[in-house]
Parts: sequence; C-alpha cells; structure tokens
Amino acid sequence: MPGPGMLTLMVLPAVIGLVIVARPNIATSLTSLRGKWLIVLAAALQFTQYEGWWPQSIPEANQHRLSAVLVLAIAMTFCWLNRSLSSRRAGMWALPLIVLGTASNSIPIAVLGAMPYSLSGARAAGYSSAELATDAPGYVRLDDVSHLWIPLADLIPIPVLMKVLSIGDLLLFTGLALLIVACYRSETPTSADTDALNDRSVQSSA
Repeated sequence: MPGPGMLTLMVLPAVIGLVIVARPNIATSLTSLRGKWLIVLAAALQFTQYEGWWPQSIPEANQHRLSAVLVLAIAMTFCWLNRSLSSRRAGMWALPLIVLGTASNSIPIAVLGAMPYSLSGARAAGYSSAELATDAPGYVRLDDVSHLWIPLADLIPIPVLMKVLSIGDLLLFTGLALLIVACYRSETPTSADTDALNDRSVQSSA
C-alpha cells in the first residue's frame, strides 16, 4: 500500500543527515547543492499526482506512468548537476543510490501503470481487511502481476507509519542522507587545509 510521498522522501533523509552530521552549520552547507528547484518540482509533481490534479482526459494509469518517468528524469538531472560531490566518499555513494532508488520505484510504475505491493506486507503495516478490500489509486497487488516484480515492489512494512516500503525507497533514503553528509563534508576544511591555513598564519606573523 501507499509508500512515502516525495515530501516524506525529502524530509526523512534530511533528519537522518542532521543526526549523522550533528553540526550547527549543516543548513548553510546545503546551499552548495545545485538544481534545488528540481526538488521542488519533484515534490510538486508528486503532490499533483496524489491530489488528482492531472487532466481528466489522461487515463489514470498513464498519469502514473508519466509521473514516474518525469521523477526519474528529475532525479538523474539533479544528480548530474551535483556530480562534483562524487569526489567525496559520501557523495560517491549518494548519487548512484539516488538514481538507483528512483529507478527501482519508477520502472514498475512506468510499465504497469501502478506500484505493485505485498498484501501481507500491507496487513503487517496495520491496514485492515476493509481498507485492503480495494487497492489504493496507483497501486496493484503483487498477486495480480508477474512475480518478476517482487524485487521492486512495496514489501517492507513499517507499522508505526502504516507504510509499506520498497527496496527502492530504502536506497533513496540512504542516498539522500549521504548526499546531505557529502554537502557538509565538502564545506568542512580538511586537516590538510587546516594545516596550510596555520602555516600561512605563522608565516604572516613572523
């Protein structure tokens, strides 16, 4: 059943990143990100999808397909614009994970017109039989599609949040959290930079 929307996907990794880095100037370091408007665009696209603001003339399945393709294109563009962060260890992992996680979620939707989900996973997440009597918009049961989609489907129940996540969601969470860490690290002086700065200070005072 419903996995996290794009806004949740952006907020949760941000919180994780803040906890990992635990530095007061993390917000300032995020200004180094390029293409931040793409994040807003992706969130707006997801919001439009979930609120049903697409033109009624477009079939619902095609709406989901188009949204999935656009989100993947946005993620790839965003990572390309921030490819300079790949020089950092966290960034080297972050960018591929963001693309891979987004692709893992987008491919089944682009092909099937809906995200496959595990019925047992939805029950474990806290959904009642009455709630599962009909599928939520944009979702299809794994039993109704090929089992080849199992690796990309929503399988992992999160009872506290009543969500069922996919492997793609986890990859995306991890990638975004590492991206935040990479942004901070790119703004943090290395030991070599600090030593060079100290040497210049000593020379100027001599």
